[in-house]
Amino acid sequence: MGRLSVSLREQRRESSTIPVMRMNPSANDHHAQGNQPEALLHLSLAGLLSPDQKLVINPSMRAATLFSYTPEGEAQIMAQQQFSPNGMRVLIPLLQAYPNYCPYETLLAALFSLTLDEARRQLREIREIALRSVRRAIGSLAIGLRAFGLHVRSVRSTGYLVEAISKETA
Repeated sequence: MGRLSVSLREQRRESSTIPVMRMNPSANDHHAQGNQPEALLHLSLAGLLSPDQKLVINPSMRAATLFSYTPEGEAQIMAQQQFSPNGMRVLIPLLQAYPNYCPYETLLAALFSLTLDEARRQLREIREIALRSVRRAIGSLAIGLRAFGLHVRSVRSTGYLVEAISKETA
């Protein structure tokens, strides 16, 4: 047992000399982020969902659940999906922006925990590189949103918009 504590001390000493790079916090680490809400988000999304439905987002679990309510007020789960950490980071501002589009800078800021000014600066300086990450995160939402009858449409040179899947494409 004494040898174990010695090697742990040696390991601590060795690891303290290794430079540590700051990593983006995961979607589960929303306490440290400040911009990821802790509480559940209840969204009625009028025009996307029927009046008796509500989409509930659980950011800490990276999950979205579609509830349908009976006239008696009982809730029934219609669909549930889990999203990637980056997918959840862009899903929340997309849904909060509805019925309007969500600008690129808002999505970039949410994805990398930046201020809007920092995101705008990155879009000016390295637009294609910055947008590549946003596009990847948006792309990861497709399968999950389809389960709710939704998809994300690009608004040319501006941002993205959540829409209902039309009957023709369903």
